[in-house]
Amino acid sequence: MSAPSRDALILIHGLGAHWLVMSPLARRLQGQFGQVMNWGYSSLWSRIEFHGRHMADQLQTLDNDPAIERIHLVTHSMGGIIARLALSTLIPKKMGRMVMLAPPNSVSHMARWFSPVLGRIFPPLAQLSDGPQSFVASLPPPSDLEIGIIAARHDFLVAEPRTHLPTEKEHIILPGMHSSVVWRQETAEQVAAFLTSGTFRRGTK
Repeated sequence: MSAPSRDALILIHGLGAHWLVMSPLARRLQGQFGQVMNWGYSSLWSRIEFHGRHMADQLQTLDNDPAIERIHLVTHSMGGIIARLALSTLIPKKMGRMVMLAPPNSVSHMARWFSPVLGRIFPPLAQLSDGPQSFVASLPPPSDLEIGIIAARHDFLVAEPRTHLPTEKEHIILPGMHSSVVWRQETAEQVAAFLTSGTFRRGTK
């Protein structure tokens, strides 16, 4: 299975992580896309809006590049919220599909537990909380976009019901924990399947 060589793919890691976390997935997808960009950012110290603006700028740059035919996104955890914010500002004309891995789409109860103590030091924690003033809860769901969501079966940070979006096209659950699901070969295969065909492989539970 392959994607057009002029497709670009951006990978966005989650809170407290590093672009290296997404490297195994990036390597597995490398041969199927013209460009694979493993986007790194300082996830703990700045608010989600800051990263969302930078991602919107990156999307605009790729949208203006005549060498690029389509733009896809693969996100993990908070990376999905950054992508949602960027797409609420700008949906590229060349936008393709997006796969979200273990996304806190309807916020995280774990963030609520930690945010009273650590939220002032790490602003995104408070924004991911499931409190009444949650930033994530205020985001509109992406529309006019094919989104596939992969939840981790043993995710103690983001429960499976919290990963859903009302506008999702498909949703599956794979073995693994919140972070380890990113590194599984099956995850890479399912990501590639959705990005190229708009559907996950059949038979996955």
